[in-house]
Amino acid sequence: MRRFRVFFSHRSADAELVRDLKARLRDLLPNMPFDDVSESVPFQDDWRAPAQSVLEDCDALVCIVGPNTFESEPVDWEIAQAAQLGKPIVVTRRSADYQLPPCCERLSIAAMEWDPVVLAGHIGELLVNRALFLNHDWKSGPPEHSAIWNQYSLMVQSWESLIERRQTVNTLYVSAAAALLAGIGVIASASDKVGLAGAASGSALLALLGASLSFNWRRTIVSYGTLSRAKSKVVAALEAYMPAQLFDAEWRVLEARRYRSTTDTDKQTATFFCLLFAALALATSGLAAAQLIR
Repeated sequence: MRRFRVFFSHRSADAELVRDLKARLRDLLPNMPFDDVSESVPFQDDWRAPAQSVLEDCDALVCIVGPNTFESEPVDWEIAQAAQLGKPIVVTRRSADYQLPPCCERLSIAAMEWDPVVLAGHIGELLVNRALFLNHDWKSGPPEHSAIWNQYSLMVQSWESLIERRQTVNTLYVSAAAALLAGIGVIASASDKVGLAGAASGSALLALLGASLSFNWRRTIVSYGTLSRAKSKVVAALEAYMPAQLFDAEWRVLEARRYRSTTDTDKQTATFFCLLFAALALATSGLAAAQLIR
């Protein structure tokens, strides 16, 4: 498996902090093994020439901001050069009180929160385009869009199929939840035949089943949302080498309209049913216990 070349830019005083972060990132990115290529830059007066060469070959730059990083000329230069070379850049700091290097303001680079899980996800997304073309010689330029058209079409079809499957799954869960609510209603209406304790016990059992079903429904929605986001990132990465970036343009329009993902809406629906069934389970189980005590 090809190892990615990540340039970790930081001050020497923050070396221990950087080592800990790299160890966490390696655990969180098992499918994207990386090397810290910044370690190959020699400590010498003429450091810019070798650093320039390493930056040209790296896949991304990650800057770790410490208390005095903003005073470091090398760090500021490395970020500026990476931006000029078009490299993906991630800047993170452990405290919001730490001042960013001057070039971050000039280049409008915002700092991410100090969360290895969030950082790993973001770095993984930035490396998607490199992961797509592991055997491509980037020194010869970007790949031709004609060579990846078939794979692009296949990925778009896969994405659309995933959306259709998610809609089908949502319909099934809604139908199941409605059937359980109807069942609770039928049992409650038959309390004069089976007794109040029996009706309450049966209703509590169905309510517990409904709460469990709704919880799994929410987890399924989250999984589908994660898969959909991953596919959208791959499609966007492929579109960078196509004549027109259709999905990227569409998403920019949706963001301008404050579009809210259906994943969020579906999660709210599943959560509502989960809370509803949980409340019914508590109420009916309490009623059943009260009837049995009498």
